[in-house]
Amino acid sequence: MASHRRQSMSASEWNSRATAAPWADLLPEMCNLVRERLDPISIIRFPAVCRDWSTACEVYPLLRPGLPALLTPSVDSDGYDTEHSVEAGAFCLHDVSACGGGGRKSFLGEAEGFKDRAWVGGNHGWLVTTDIRCEDVQLLNPVTGARVYLPSLYTISEVKRLAHFSVGDHKYNEILKVALCRTPAHADGHLAVAIFSEDLLAFTAAGGGGEGEGEDEGEGEGEWTAVKNTAADDVSYMDAIVLDGKLFAVDKVGRIYSWHLDGGAATTEPTVVQGPNIDDMSRQHDYDRCAFYLAASGDDGHQQLLLIYIYGYEIEDVYKYHRTYPWDERVLHRMVFDKRRSFGDRGMSVHELDASSGTWRRVTDFGGDRALFLGANYPFFVTVRHETGLEADCVYLADTPSGYDVAIFDLKKEGHGSDGHIKQQLHYSLVNEPFQMPMWFLPTEYPH
Repeated sequence: MASHRRQSMSASEWNSRATAAPWADLLPEMCNLVRERLDPISIIRFPAVCRDWSTACEVYPLLRPGLPALLTPSVDSDGYDTEHSVEAGAFCLHDVSACGGGGRKSFLGEAEGFKDRAWVGGNHGWLVTTDIRCEDVQLLNPVTGARVYLPSLYTISEVKRLAHFSVGDHKYNEILKVALCRTPAHADGHLAVAIFSEDLLAFTAAGGGGEGEGEDEGEGEGEWTAVKNTAADDVSYMDAIVLDGKLFAVDKVGRIYSWHLDGGAATTEPTVVQGPNIDDMSRQHDYDRCAFYLAASGDDGHQQLLLIYIYGYEIEDVYKYHRTYPWDERVLHRMVFDKRRSFGDRGMSVHELDASSGTWRRVTDFGGDRALFLGANYPFFVTVRHETGLEADCVYLADTPSGYDVAIFDLKKEGHGSDGHIKQQLHYSLVNEPFQMPMWFLPTEYPH
């Protein structure tokens, strides 16, 4: 039988097959040695090569699909640690599940899709990236290489054309983040909401088409649509989320607004959603600074709106009396930075809205097996198991007000004012003056 198969091959085919490296037969220890020398994207792709490699990765996991990694800027190949890393497309993925023990935590790499670009938002395996002028806006899947072009932000009439967006120069209409509410893999297509300084909120959407296999999709057609603000309030939005066909946004004082996306968001004033009594909480804490995030609890069929309230004290006042401390350098060096999120954070509380009754309740746990990940990324929950090394009933906040890359808030452990206590603060950045923000990235499996 074997001799018959051999006779049916040409001599060159037989020699090629006989000399081919038996990659699938690599011992798990050898697979580990190979992966230790790979860039982070190749590490994520590695298990999809064959079943044996996938099994080897389960024994010694690195950047496992389904677990979040922290995305930060990184030094480039020449060792520069400032904006040069942006030119090179240098980045770093950090495994925060290893923060409490040994093992490798950080993985450095360079990606073509990051060259001369900044990430300004993301959702699971997709990132929102833009050039420094915010004209070329793209959705990028770093693992597959797929790109989807979004309209230029200058299709928004309220956006003034600038040489660049810079918080430090106090330009008008600074971009603060892009909330990627739906990725191109969604059946209804992608949906993105751009949050600017002042009172500007805009969204763009496209029909479903599935996730690409490394091919570019679209040409940036369409436009961004600015929502209509309420005439009564002086709004300054901090975060946005889409839930049950409605766009929700929260402003700097905790007021919540909603618009129906099926027509009318650009012409109809928003509905004001009564929020929890933040003023009473602020007086209770006796702190003068706060920030807000939005998220959704529950499964896709029954989701409720979450308001996350972070409070603390003014850092600038401390610096005035302690001249040895510099003012928050993120203001000067970051392409995207919200100055309202710069303060000494002390605690957090989470509140859930019952849509049927319009009442809010305090959330002190997520069911004992989940953790919430917040930041410039679209918020997501992760099911926590013992082997993940993550903490249940905690909120993992990237790019904290006090300047850490990550803060872990424990909802069950009471701190100041009987709110979520800061359990741990993590600092991973390799860059002294980062141009990019730290943000959560949820690696997805490389398609077979």
